[in-house]
Amino acid sequence: MKLGLIGQHIQKSKSPQLHELLGQKLNINTTYELFDCELDNEQALLALLNELKQRGYRGVNVTHPYKVWAWNIVQRKFKTSERLGALNTLLIDGDTLRGTNTDCSGFVRAYRKACPMPKPGKVLMKGAGGVGRAIAFGLGQLEVEHLYIYDEQPASLQALLSDLQQAGVPCSAIHAQELTSCARACDGLVNATPVGHYTTPGAAFTPEQVQQQRWVFDAVYTPVKTEFIALAQQQDMSVISGFELFIHQGVDAYEHFADCPVDSETLRGEISAE
Repeated sequence: MKLGLIGQHIQKSKSPQLHELLGQKLNINTTYELFDCELDNEQALLALLNELKQRGYRGVNVTHPYKVWAWNIVQRKFKTSERLGALNTLLIDGDTLRGTNTDCSGFVRAYRKACPMPKPGKVLMKGAGGVGRAIAFGLGQLEVEHLYIYDEQPASLQALLSDLQQAGVPCSAIHAQELTSCARACDGLVNATPVGHYTTPGAAFTPEQVQQQRWVFDAVYTPVKTEFIALAQQQDMSVISGFELFIHQGVDAYEHFADCPVDSETLRGEISAE
């Protein structure tokens, strides 16, 4: 089974190791290739998918910055992804492109594993792009009390708010000058931006903002211990790293590729975060 990952700045991704190990566990001969590329538009992504289909690929994962484009070009979305507006897992070997978003299901599983509290409470999230969309809908499934969202791109922010409101998720936008006061009033903080990635270093939230929350999540996992995560660990908060999301979304994606159930516990201790 030939698989791959399409995105930018993905050379340090552990997706090949994860999916090929899952293939070994299930006795499915699996190869996984990285396609680190700068595509100009949705049609360029579609052309690449068609090329991979001709080369015998079963499916691909899609990461930053192409998840929304994937949503726009895929003809059939799995039911659980109908409202998300972004896809990260595509099946390309049939007559119709099919897709789903395992970032959403993976986040829900990671949250339930890491956080003792059953509901996330009030949450501030930075980032309304592809991964932000998945996390927002995952928080909706977890019955978030209210989701405050900040993004520097007004169009992306308003589109996400509209979709969440249609789905019944309580949410609102906040402005930059409100970030610190909002963060301190929240139970959880979420970084759904690239800030903290090895190519875009920095802290997604300031020390003044990381105060008194119960839990935090950082979608970045290269490195695993971002500046944001380090701040939260200093205060003994429940921490969900991007690596946890990576494992759970990857297992869910492989289930779609292989069309069979996968137990994530089979990977315990076999995939390193570093």
